[in-house]
Amino acid sequence: MQITRKEKLLKRQRIIEIIREYFKQEFFFEADVPILVSGTTPDIGIQSFSVGDKYLTPSTEYHIKRMIAGGFDKVFTLTKNFREYEFDALHNPEFTMLEWGRSPASLEKIEQDAISVITAVQDNLYPGKSKLPYQGFEIPVQREHWREMTFQELFYDEYGFAIPESYSTEELFTSLKQRAVDRDAVFQDDPELLLSDMLDRAIKKIGFDAPVLLKKWPAHLTSSAEGLPGARWTVRTEIIIGGLEIADGFPFLRDYETQRYYFERANARRTARGLPAVRYDRQYLAALKNGLPAGAGMALGVDRLCMLFTDSGNIRDVLCFPWDEL
Repeated sequence: MQITRKEKLLKRQRIIEIIREYFKQEFFFEADVPILVSGTTPDIGIQSFSVGDKYLTPSTEYHIKRMIAGGFDKVFTLTKNFREYEFDALHNPEFTMLEWGRSPASLEKIEQDAISVITAVQDNLYPGKSKLPYQGFEIPVQREHWREMTFQELFYDEYGFAIPESYSTEELFTSLKQRAVDRDAVFQDDPELLLSDMLDRAIKKIGFDAPVLLKKWPAHLTSSAEGLPGARWTVRTEIIIGGLEIADGFPFLRDYETQRYYFERANARRTARGLPAVRYDRQYLAALKNGLPAGAGMALGVDRLCMLFTDSGNIRDVLCFPWDEL
């Protein structure tokens, strides 16, 4: 039986309450962070809204790490973020994000936080039921059903292509182009767009029989994750449920010089693609230079979590006022 938008919004309110209940029980500090910031992420896949000489914040990752560098050990934010040029069934330019970090903590501990929050929502909204009904599927979300998959395994399963451990970027893109014959020319001409498009298509097909912890990502796909030896791969986990990217996390990158290099490399890529370079967060870099304790963090899309738990195929159904109703 379909539920009304009003009923979905009431469920959304309860989901947000459950999230806060979990982090309060874990003795996290909820940081009240600004929406207007002087520096932003240069990640090529994220376009920040410019407001005069500042930006609407696309993420609170750097604020959380600055709080931890300043002496807090467990910090979370549950607030609005903004990203330009994103409005479709899965994106709204203004969206709600949960982000948190722990120090000291492993990425596995952060994953357990996410699993605990999601199972708490399941237990509250569907008491006595271990499976989440979503878009015609019954997804078991209890802890014992979650499974792990690497980026390499995902691409092999979907495209029959084995990505070597010590791949070269040029050879990787050449091989991917040979398997992407139906892609638009714009993707064929831009290696990063091609890889992102193929990744998005593959992700939409997993997470229906159980939630997936997608691990071990190519290093060039992120500018803030710690690299594995050889810098081909990063320690990074993305949570996929019902074909939706729900959360993304990684251990803190703590080296000032490496982070500054990643920021500058990302800005160079933006310029090469015809995108404006951005002013990255120099206060965050200063915190790194002074010393950031070991730890890990994650970001979870609250709107998409609400889509899952209200069986919604469009993000607008779980928002009071989506972009096209303003």
